[in-house]
Amino acid sequence: MTDIPRVSPTDDATTPSLRAYLGLYATGLVEREQMIATVASWPFEAEEEVDEGHTEPTHQDNTMLVVAAARLLGQLTREDVEEIQRRIDRADLTGGKGRRS
Repeated sequence: MTDIPRVSPTDDATTPSLRAYLGLYATGLVEREQMIATVASWPFEAEEEVDEGHTEPTHQDNTMLVVAAARLLGQLTREDVEEIQRRIDRADLTGGKGRRS
């Protein structure tokens, strides 16, 4: 297996998108604990309004919609998403990183 370095969501332009990062996890290139910690601390942006008349996605790549889509695609398990959510909620309560917008 290829050794993929830990990716921090606060890194500069070398950081992959959230979608790409979850793809790395889905292919086994990122360990589960590392993925959960990284995604829970990801700087999520607020969701954009959905325009049903527009067929192409217009939302950012770093929203909770991406996490939900990864779950639907089978890239994340229900347990993965629940643990990510638990850590985000815990960080919100303690004032740490991993906040939702």
